[in-house]
Amino acid sequence: MIVMYSMTTTAPRDLRFDPMDPSYVKDPYPLFARFRKEAPVLHWELGGGPIFFRYRDVLAIMRDPRLGNDPTLGAGLHADMKAAYPDFAAQVEHSLFYAEGAWHARIRKLVNPAFGPRAIEAHRPKVKAIIDALLDELPREGEINVSADFNRKFPVQVISSILNIPPHHQGDFIAYSDALIATALPGLPPELFASYMPAFSRGCAIVRECIAARRAEPIEDDLLSQLVAACDEGDRLSDAELVALVGALLAGGTDTTVHGTNNTMLSLLRNPAQYALLRENPGLARSAFEEALRLEGIQRVPLVRYAKEPLSLEGIHIERGKPVFFALLSALRDPEYLADADVYDIRRQVPGTTLWFGHGAHFCLGASLARMEAEIALQAFFERYPKVELAGEPVYGSQPILRNIDNLPLRVSASA
Repeated sequence: MIVMYSMTTTAPRDLRFDPMDPSYVKDPYPLFARFRKEAPVLHWELGGGPIFFRYRDVLAIMRDPRLGNDPTLGAGLHADMKAAYPDFAAQVEHSLFYAEGAWHARIRKLVNPAFGPRAIEAHRPKVKAIIDALLDELPREGEINVSADFNRKFPVQVISSILNIPPHHQGDFIAYSDALIATALPGLPPELFASYMPAFSRGCAIVRECIAARRAEPIEDDLLSQLVAACDEGDRLSDAELVALVGALLAGGTDTTVHGTNNTMLSLLRNPAQYALLRENPGLARSAFEEALRLEGIQRVPLVRYAKEPLSLEGIHIERGKPVFFALLSALRDPEYLADADVYDIRRQVPGTTLWFGHGAHFCLGASLARMEAEIALQAFFERYPKVELAGEPVYGSQPILRNIDNLPLRVSASA
């Protein structure tokens, strides 16, 4: 159902927003172009709030201090939710994703040094070794599903390596990361929400086991040991904050990289001139990744903020605690942002940030790591395979939050 706000004209009957529609997932951009022109803001019944589609509105929302990430506004979840899903409740109430103000600043100050550009560069040899080892497992010739066989694997191996988490836990952490992301959707059907809880609880249990192991036997120059030490020094980081933080690092350190790298490969192979340009200049790999994030994005549903006080946006009254949604997939294709926003150009110097890594205080902690991983992976993959072409259309998954490619079939050859 679409309910128009006063700032829009009457929407045509055929204009509807359904992020679960397979045709939307495959190609949402013609629909977004219509929304920007015909209905730049509408009420989303499933989410219970307005969605904004234009770049200028989205940027204003991301900059507005009256809007926050915490759906509970600091009150915590209801008692029945805490009783039914204690691990989920603890994650939400102590998560870096939802932290605000001094609490958020305290946690970020603790972990920022470990994720700054200089600190991340120190991990380059380790990242390169992980990626090369995965490439060695792939066939020299033939068809591969590069999403499942390569892009889904290296980010979780990298973040697990940085945290020194045993490799046999990586499958559980992929499921844990998926559950963390999926359960962020407001209005998720109860049965679907409940289906993610076993993986969620299993992930939390493994994190607690790893924390206990570091307490018993710290590892030198190990990020998790450093975080445990900070926790044990006093009130800098509580046990609950530590578990939630490691969960956030695992989720935030994988999904953007996985889906961004998938979309980069897809965009390059659909744009032969840009692919040839990257072949000629592998140094453009990071730019190719950034441009693919802008052009394709990773989000199936709009992002959300919550009103910390009653406010008005573009003439729309928003009550305290109500959600405000914004569609980055649409905003970054807005011709008011870029005149040729539908064009994939790996030499593009995008004005400002593409916003997929957030904005302001909540700028993504793992942005430097994601950029470095993608750069190394793209350079290594195309160096390993001089011949690469699409072997079919991408198959998108059913994850309720992310516009994820489950199968990206490529035909590859290691022969020149």
